[in-house]
Amino acid sequence: MEKRIGVLSGGGDAPGQNVCLKAIVAHAVERGIEVLGIRKGWEGLLHYNPDDPQTFSDNLIHLNATRVRDIDRMPGAFLHSSRLTPNAVPLARTPAFLKSHNGSGERDFTSHILRAVEALQLDGLIVLGDRVALTYGAQLAQQGVCVIGIPKTVHNDINGTDYALGFSTALGRGVRFIYELRAMASSREEIAVVEVLGRTTGLTTMLIAYLAGADRLLIPEVPFDPPQLAELILRDKANNPSNYAVLVVSEGATLAPPRARDFLPELSRLAHARTLANAIAVGETAQVENQILADVTHPDEFGFRVSGIGAVVTEILENLTQQRMAFQPLSYLIRTGEPDGQDLLGAMNFAVLALSLFVQKQSNRLAAYRQRENYIDVPLDMVTQPRGNYDVSDFYDVETYKPNARVIWAANI
Repeated sequence: MEKRIGVLSGGGDAPGQNVCLKAIVAHAVERGIEVLGIRKGWEGLLHYNPDDPQTFSDNLIHLNATRVRDIDRMPGAFLHSSRLTPNAVPLARTPAFLKSHNGSGERDFTSHILRAVEALQLDGLIVLGDRVALTYGAQLAQQGVCVIGIPKTVHNDINGTDYALGFSTALGRGVRFIYELRAMASSREEIAVVEVLGRTTGLTTMLIAYLAGADRLLIPEVPFDPPQLAELILRDKANNPSNYAVLVVSEGATLAPPRARDFLPELSRLAHARTLANAIAVGETAQVENQILADVTHPDEFGFRVSGIGAVVTEILENLTQQRMAFQPLSYLIRTGEPDGQDLLGAMNFAVLALSLFVQKQSNRLAAYRQRENYIDVPLDMVTQPRGNYDVSDFYDVETYKPNARVIWAANI
């Protein structure tokens, strides 16, 4: 009987993922394996109803060499993607056929995913994913499903591998964009504030800032003091013969708690408008302030903070320095574009390795790259383990908000 494998992409977009998908399909076809593409990550299986044939075409697609012939030339995710995981589905995102209550909170629909995998007669799943998507894959593997993981994230923060697909291109694009913004800042004699990736760790942000020669850097691990930062960045500008400076800000950067309340007007830009509007309407000022601070310092349902900190940092610094600044977010641009040589090679090698593991009837494995071992496979469960501890001072000066020069491998210390 012909084998059938499902392929999905979970998490944010990463350069090279379509190249990897095309290679998976090509090698599967050579081995006589049928490939089903699952749309929108785990959400595709969640929305597939074995009792309703219409949901098949809405959520799955048969993949062959002809269908994926030119997808390696496309940015984004050919199969589309999402961050939803079936073990924590909010009521608002629950398919109608699975709604059996009117309460609030999240539900675990893993039993439905197991039913969908069985109904689709899938012999296994290949998951191109970030830490969240792969973690759910590891949990599903514990339920008896054959799951092979491929690390795919520009953040390069997946345990078990030193390299994740998309990271190399994101690093190069981030540096290149900052070079271009530096030229603009120089011609206008301004301070450029650039927001780049890095919601939970500043390792990747540090590499981009360091390689691009940025003057200062804000990372999630070290809350910053606005007046101190303003003084430092003004000094950088004054000491530059061209009278400009560049500040790089991680998406997850935060203000030092004692200072946060001093900048509530600016921080309110990050808060949930509806919650604040309701609180303001009833005159609950304290509730408004607490909600603002909570939105800035606490993660959302996927472990991410509310985005937009770069714009807030710019506004705060403009008010403190009385100078106009240029702000540019790069988070989405870093995820697009043609994959570089490293990510092209990684995409092909991860695809070959993943298919080989499936043919060998291996399960609960992660295709990985390690410095001294080249391309190997490791237990997929490794992605669920807490990230190793590292000393921030090894790569960052917490007093001056600058990267420390040292020899490191990628962003995995």
